[in-house]
Amino acid sequence: MRIVYIEDNFPNQSLVQRIVASANHEVITYPTAEDALFNFESLKPDMVLVDVELAGPMTGLDFVRKIRSAGHQLPVVAITAVSAKQECLDAGCDAYFVKPVPVREFFEYVQQHAEKLA
Repeated sequence: MRIVYIEDNFPNQSLVQRIVASANHEVITYPTAEDALFNFESLKPDMVLVDVELAGPMTGLDFVRKIRSAGHQLPVVAITAVSAKQECLDAGCDAYFVKPVPVREFFEYVQQHAEKLA
């Protein structure tokens, strides 16, 4: 499965990449929502992981709203320490994980979606 992860904090990027890579999924990270949005169509991801608070003018939730308004229906997961769960769900996220990421729960969520694609 190809996963886009938008996160501006390197330790958080590294942790999530290790979790997802342990199941042989490809993770492409971007530090800003603008970078991810620019490359989004060409990547054709199967899932998006997004931090809510990002460097740059666009937040993670702005990114989610843009891809949802463009008709993309892939799973989108908020990974954040700052936003309310309902705010993330209202923006179009399918799931919400609070940092520090609960490794087992997060891994199982990713694997469930990978199995749906298989």
